[in-house]
Amino acid sequence: MTNREITHNITVLYAEDETLIQEGITESLNLFNINVICAKNGKEALEIFQNSSEKIDLILTDIKMPQLDGIAMIQKIREFNKEIPIIITSAHQERDFLMQAIELNISSYVLKPIDIYKLENTILKAMEPTLLKKELLEKNKKLEIEIQKHKETQELMQVQSRFAAMGEMIAMIAHQWRQPLAAIGTATFNLKHKLLYAKFDLETQEGRENQTKFFCQKFEDIELYLQNLTSTIDDFRNFFRSDKTIIQTKIENTINNSLNMIQKDLESHKIELILDFQTQQKISIYENEMIHVFLNIIKNAQDKLLEKKIENPTITIATKDIEKTIQIDIYDNGGGIETENIDMIFEPYFSTKKDKNGTGIGLYMSKIIVETNHKGKLTAKNIADGACFSIILDHNL
Repeated sequence: MTNREITHNITVLYAEDETLIQEGITESLNLFNINVICAKNGKEALEIFQNSSEKIDLILTDIKMPQLDGIAMIQKIREFNKEIPIIITSAHQERDFLMQAIELNISSYVLKPIDIYKLENTILKAMEPTLLKKELLEKNKKLEIEIQKHKETQELMQVQSRFAAMGEMIAMIAHQWRQPLAAIGTATFNLKHKLLYAKFDLETQEGRENQTKFFCQKFEDIELYLQNLTSTIDDFRNFFRSDKTIIQTKIENTINNSLNMIQKDLESHKIELILDFQTQQKISIYENEMIHVFLNIIKNAQDKLLEKKIENPTITIATKDIEKTIQIDIYDNGGGIETENIDMIFEPYFSTKKDKNGTGIGLYMSKIIVETNHKGKLTAKNIADGACFSIILDHNL
């Protein structure tokens, strides 16, 4: 998909109280085949969005506006829509507002006067995760229809399962990238602000030293954020490698590799993760397949905790040795599995999340991976305040 195809015919809600600026930007975006709905202040934009949210793909808003400013409007929108991309336009002196906006999960910001080509590129980057996720979900739905119609083989079901996992991974990557990208934006803004407003007295030795120290620290911060972004991509690429290679490893290493991809998402939802690793034995596994299993179980636990709105939600992962095997227990405090469902959760196509794009094959494929591919055992049971999934694996495959 080309850049112009991504932004073709998307609808942008544009809130700006300066008529000339709004008309100019709207006319330019129309040239790129981007539809624009205009509002002259935050109050009007909020009303439009509440009445037509399904038609709007992205929000572009100024910060300072009469009746309801951009920050207040974003706060109200985020109360009922956490995901829609939001781009703000701002001037240099609005740094405090920018910091507030970053906390409200904005996609990006564009400095005034607005460069239309930079704005188009910013809109493109903001829309990519949403459109990519939609595209993946559409592919998943098509695969579901084909599987239901032709009852295809286990191989096709595994392909679908990996597409579903890819959809989750895209969402997690987008979430993990948002914070370092925002931090990079803040760091570069601060550097530019210090230069433009001559915050350091370069006529003195102390001023020059302070400038050097400040700039070096900011550059080190940016390097750290970039390493974080690169690490996320490496995790994603390694997870979707198609080769099946048996490796000897400690199971806690594989669990930690899984957590690298989902831990930020757990933290963002204030889910406490408790690790209790009691085994140091090495075992033979197909690591990517076992990562797939751990992600499926942990993501299901997360969904349950969020669905039930559990106070102080926790997910615990514990390992221990049992003769020539190891046992991995993953349990939560989400209230457990409904009695009428507990005997069916490993059946293909069974899902309690169909209204949330659940495919019903995640746990089925996890059981195949553990019991067929690894000659182990995967079971589930209810415990005092939640559900526990237990995996037993031999040391040697």
